[in-house]
Amino acid sequence: MNPLKYALKKNPIIVSLTEPDDLEKALATNSNIIILIQADLCTLGETVERIKETDKLIFVHMDLIKGLKRDASGIQFLADHIGIDGIVTTHSNLIQTAKQLGLLTIQRVFILDTASIKQGVKSIKASQPDGVEILPGIAVPHIQKQIKSEIKQLIIAAGLINSHEELQYILENGAQGISSSSFEVWRAASKMES
Repeated sequence: MNPLKYALKKNPIIVSLTEPDDLEKALATNSNIIILIQADLCTLGETVERIKETDKLIFVHMDLIKGLKRDASGIQFLADHIGIDGIVTTHSNLIQTAKQLGLLTIQRVFILDTASIKQGVKSIKASQPDGVEILPGIAVPHIQKQIKSEIKQLIIAAGLINSHEELQYILENGAQGISSSSFEVWRAASKMES
């Protein structure tokens, strides 16, 4: 089984870590996946080492990393020297490069209207990521039939999910995971261990 799918099956909450000071809180959750958002190359190695001690999957958001070019060499550096498990990006070419290097991939797609759904599906079909992160996450129940008929990837909802009720509703209606930087959602992870 794909490690991303396995991790989400055990617990559907993904910790999106935006502030380095919140690392200990992120590590204390029962979430099996941490996405480093706005990571800084200068401190990335030690952050990844600390996360590895917990056996959580480590993803880096390529579009927001500080100090590293978003290209094949940058991804290879992260795979070979930092030891990440995967990347998150909006760029199809980065997904393909990461897959060639054996990394897990999550493609981020912004849903604004019907045209953006069609463009997102086209891009996903071309790059074939392991998972698709849809923003805003609250849109997932409304578009899930459209999306699921077109793609086979895991659906991860992210953005504007603020309550336990919304979280449950989204998971029951199309998403296999929820990615969030909210402590409230992180706390829900401890209640969702299966």
